[in-house]
Amino acid sequence: MTDIVARWREFEQTLRAKGLGWALEYAPADLRYPRMATHPLGARLDHLLPADYRAFVKEVGYPVLGFSYYDRQGTTFLPPAAMSVLSVEIHDDEHGFPERVEGEPTPCRHAFFAGYDLSDINGFAFAEDGVWVVEDSAAIEYVGSFTEWLLGELTDVENRIAEPGFADDTDPDEAADPHRLLDYSLDVSLFRRPPYSAADLELNWVEDQSDYLSFSYGLIDAEGRWRIPMGRRYVEVRPFRDGVAEVRLPAEDGSYGGPWVRIDTEGETVGP
Repeated sequence: MTDIVARWREFEQTLRAKGLGWALEYAPADLRYPRMATHPLGARLDHLLPADYRAFVKEVGYPVLGFSYYDRQGTTFLPPAAMSVLSVEIHDDEHGFPERVEGEPTPCRHAFFAGYDLSDINGFAFAEDGVWVVEDSAAIEYVGSFTEWLLGELTDVENRIAEPGFADDTDPDEAADPHRLLDYSLDVSLFRRPPYSAADLELNWVEDQSDYLSFSYGLIDAEGRWRIPMGRRYVEVRPFRDGVAEVRLPAEDGSYGGPWVRIDTEGETVGP
């Protein structure tokens, strides 16, 4: 069996040797991501994640690889919260979309674990038999085990960067967050921040984008209890840390840019 962690480390060395180390970053495992109002308890995915994938992310983490903005030949691995949110959007011809189960995480047939377009949901997902290509939210083609898929991806990228003049046509400034994983998340700062506590991770913001002019937000806990009911009291939210979160209130004149305030887990304002 191929040691995919060792193979990945070789790939990292290849990037650095070619002066392309800037194209590879790693997303925090505890990256916070807003859940969808249609699936407020997240997704049930553990049964879909194979052993070789689990071993890889435990040792390597969640790579973000891209040489330009929206680089379709790069890939962003989704940390657990983002994977849970986007997996409920994956469907296939035989079963359709996952159906919400009241009081439980939504059972899914696919776990969207890596993508190159997180808005239209293009990338790769696990099913019980291995990795599938996903295009526009649809699982369309089986491509093998996780190890087989990853080895193929690495070979493709290495062939690409070996082309004459490839490095000369790239710009590090155009590759930051290439597939907008961080842009779609709730985290504002990802560098030198302490990890979230277990209590922080039990609190999940839920977002309703059905009215794109005015999002709705609510806060739900690990037991499925709404701490803050869904509503339009905030126009933007940030994750909870130590029981306190920053939220942006609507502006009095109806514009977007209202003030940021700090609230507790019941939505009450707290001091600075």
